[in-house]
Amino acid sequence: MKAYIKYILAAVLTLPMLSSCLDEETPTNGLTKDQLNTTSGTIAGLSNAVAKQMISMGTSYNACGFAGQMIELDAMTGQIPVYSTGYDYFMYFSEGNYLGPTYAYSYDTWRLYYNIIDRANRVMKADSTAASPSDENALYVGSAYGYRAMAYFILAQLYEFVNTGYTQLDADATTAGVKGLTVPIVTQYTTQAQSYNNPRVPYYTLYRFILTDLNKAETLLNGVSRDNIIQMNESVVYGLKARFWLTLGSRFEEAPDDLTEVVSHESDASLAKYDQLGVTSAKECFQLASKYAQLAESGYTPMTRSQWYDGFNKTNDAWMFAVKISADDMTDDSYWSWDNFISFMSSETQFGIGGPVYKAYREIDAGLYTYIDDADWRKKTWVSPDDAGDISKKRNYTTILADSDFAKVPAYAGLKFKPGDNNQSDYTVGAAVAIPLMRVEEMYFIDAEATAHVDGVAAGETKLNAFMNTYRCTATADDPTPYNCSESTLEDFTRELIRQKRIEFWGEGLTYFDYKRLRMGFTLKYDGSNHPDNYQYNFDDGYVAPAMNFCITRGGEAQYNTAIINNPDPSGYEAAGK
Repeated sequence: MKAYIKYILAAVLTLPMLSSCLDEETPTNGLTKDQLNTTSGTIAGLSNAVAKQMISMGTSYNACGFAGQMIELDAMTGQIPVYSTGYDYFMYFSEGNYLGPTYAYSYDTWRLYYNIIDRANRVMKADSTAASPSDENALYVGSAYGYRAMAYFILAQLYEFVNTGYTQLDADATTAGVKGLTVPIVTQYTTQAQSYNNPRVPYYTLYRFILTDLNKAETLLNGVSRDNIIQMNESVVYGLKARFWLTLGSRFEEAPDDLTEVVSHESDASLAKYDQLGVTSAKECFQLASKYAQLAESGYTPMTRSQWYDGFNKTNDAWMFAVKISADDMTDDSYWSWDNFISFMSSETQFGIGGPVYKAYREIDAGLYTYIDDADWRKKTWVSPDDAGDISKKRNYTTILADSDFAKVPAYAGLKFKPGDNNQSDYTVGAAVAIPLMRVEEMYFIDAEATAHVDGVAAGETKLNAFMNTYRCTATADDPTPYNCSESTLEDFTRELIRQKRIEFWGEGLTYFDYKRLRMGFTLKYDGSNHPDNYQYNFDDGYVAPAMNFCITRGGEAQYNTAIINNPDPSGYEAAGK
């Protein structure tokens, strides 16, 4: 590995269009080889291939599947400052550079999600008859619909252009005509000829397509037990619907004209094949978000302190959906020895980039850390500035680091993610972990935020306070409810809720979606900032950081699909300022 990778892969690619010319993958994720041999070539085998895409390697050094995307999005929004930039394989996302349509890093994002979509389409094409939960393939087809909906929902948020506050960039987007456009829809029925002239669809079209898939998944998975947490089940679909309706509620509240446009297209004959959204107000969307969040919570319990400190590498009663990496999964790519989630996010490995060997420790934002109350036991997830470098303070933390290595850990470094079986040296064991994609705690936050919009700020605060004091703060006789959110405005309440959500889901890639749907600015340049100088940018409320509007790679989809209108290149805007 090279210590400095800034120009590696930052070149134009000539790659096959992902909507039609996708590579084959062997479906091993979460399965033993014996299990694989009995399912390959079946609907079950095709379904497992969908999950396999979640951990497939990309072309870039940081593209280790969905988990790598989680790191990219947290790096882009300043959630995981890096201690040393020499081995920062996510610097492009922190800098906001080299993410335009001519660079490889744009390609891997598109590739990841359209490969998931392609595998889901293959399941549906192989068995298009699953009409009810009684069908023997309902689990696999229902899971495929859920995966496809999830992939398109993420793509919609990544690629739809939202104003940045940078005058020229926003003007370029208007001139190009990309405002309101999402991504092309590719289904099991899309032909190769159609894929060469497949335009990005408006948001109101893709929203209906996504909801249709979620409704089909909900029907098929009703009462069906899954074999593995890498598969969808009914509660995960509820969770996806909660995310979906919260996003739409935020959008329509901020931009009522968008809701008007949605309603005006509800009766379009061209969209009749998709389910209608059926809402006429932002409040209805928030009501649905709260409803589905509560449905999703059933049967799950938020993580306990002991589970949290245990290393965030195995499933438990709070995890609703996850990827699982086995030693078998690492045999087909030599980069696995260091190019994996634990390598990048754990401070406690010898094989990892983020540990004492390469020193690319991932930290919590120093400003955010100051908001964590001492009564909140999550605070010990990160090394306090008062304890950093002091071996005698090691006892304050649950860590597997040797004394000599703990002494090297910088302030704010995270101890949340530990290697599998606490194995610090053998990546085939240490990187073989489960990684959460949806936890029940998110549903509590969605419910609290949505409730504030439906029933008032006080009602939302009651739910947030109950979650924090029941599950995250240590009560005492003198202070039975140490956490108390008592903001007077919806804006201030939302900001506090997102602050607690950032703490809760540090390293899990969720903050990007909250920032973009809420047009919430963020500050990385301030006195005492622990962000490297080149990564220190401030963004105003009401806009998004330029790089948060992803581009489609010219050497891939945008080269072969003649109908593509691309987002303007965001590179350089953040450094140049407004």
